[in-house]
Amino acid sequence: MILACKHCDSLVRVSSLGEHQRAICPCCKNEIVSYQANQQQWLIAFSLTSLLFLFSSLYPSFVSFSQHGLVQNISLWNAFSLLADEYSVVLSGIFVFSTFLIPLFVCLLVLLTNSHYWQDLNPHNARYLARLLNKTKTLNLADIFLIAVLVSVFKLMSLADIGFGLGFWAYILFVVCFIETLSLINETELWERQMLFQPALLHDGKSAKAQELKQCLTCSQLTRETHCPRCYTKTYFRKPNSAQRAIVWMLTATVFLIPANLLPIMNTVNLGNETPATIFSGVVVMWQSGSYPVAILIFLASICIPIIKAAALFYLILQSRKCTHPKRASTIYRWLEIMGKWSMIDVFVVIILVSLVQLGTVLSVEPRIGIVFFTIMVLCQIVAVNSFDPRILWDKFHNHE
Repeated sequence: MILACKHCDSLVRVSSLGEHQRAICPCCKNEIVSYQANQQQWLIAFSLTSLLFLFSSLYPSFVSFSQHGLVQNISLWNAFSLLADEYSVVLSGIFVFSTFLIPLFVCLLVLLTNSHYWQDLNPHNARYLARLLNKTKTLNLADIFLIAVLVSVFKLMSLADIGFGLGFWAYILFVVCFIETLSLINETELWERQMLFQPALLHDGKSAKAQELKQCLTCSQLTRETHCPRCYTKTYFRKPNSAQRAIVWMLTATVFLIPANLLPIMNTVNLGNETPATIFSGVVVMWQSGSYPVAILIFLASICIPIIKAAALFYLILQSRKCTHPKRASTIYRWLEIMGKWSMIDVFVVIILVSLVQLGTVLSVEPRIGIVFFTIMVLCQIVAVNSFDPRILWDKFHNHE
């Protein structure tokens, strides 16, 4: 079987893989495909287990706070409702969407695509389901939310006594099972079960574009046609206007980055005293209180990573015109994909504190406009990175092969 690398467009011949083996592109070192024995059975098992723990975490007590005789027990479901009713429907929507709806959709889609119904689906319908699965799995923020919970606990330890309920431990088990589910999803194997189509190829080791082959963005099928013969998606040699779209989205993110760092993101009320906090002031407070790992994590995720991502993407866009080190550029792009969601830690910290900490004037947290700008900035950066086509970094290199 010959597959095209999604990062450098090189054609790679992949032989039968053994258990826990994966195929790596010899050109850019990107992972092309992996294999695990009994993959379908494991996917179904972990998806069902993830759903079980996800629903088990909604209604039991998640976190409890107590200060000066006042005690608050709150579940995830109550947190969703409180945030929507008292403060922000937008923040509540982000909360529900990322911690509940996205994992729910992914698990249900995994169960559907690994059932006998998948092979009986019309390719048109299969295309939409595959697109939905591909988009939703990249939006996994459950692990980031869990880290944000721990960061929030460190922030509150000096202000209140904190306890964890059954909902918290169920959510930890859900995150573990869900991450394993995502790691087992194999799009190549998924489409081979739906339909197998192999065009006549010239030479593996060369780029697909050099042989007038286009890679379908939905099912990775190689074809010379204007529409994919397997899922009927319109095909392109490269994502249309990828560099231009990436520039627009990243410039938008850069504009929002300024008020996101200058304006307060939340307001803490402790015994009647209000303390507004920006991202940087929160880092300073954590550092002064001795929570050095948390301070470093927030500083890197919320301040350094957005700046590094913007600079790195602009560098890749400049390199796309005449890339002299495409392998290094591909490595940078892979790191951009990995770093994408980590900036959401501060967004979740504010959402968690606002929705879980409500003891009136004794202790409460309120959101401020800065967190809205910060959320928009993070989402624009994620879209910018996904809009960029890393294969254009290799076009000049392949032309001189």
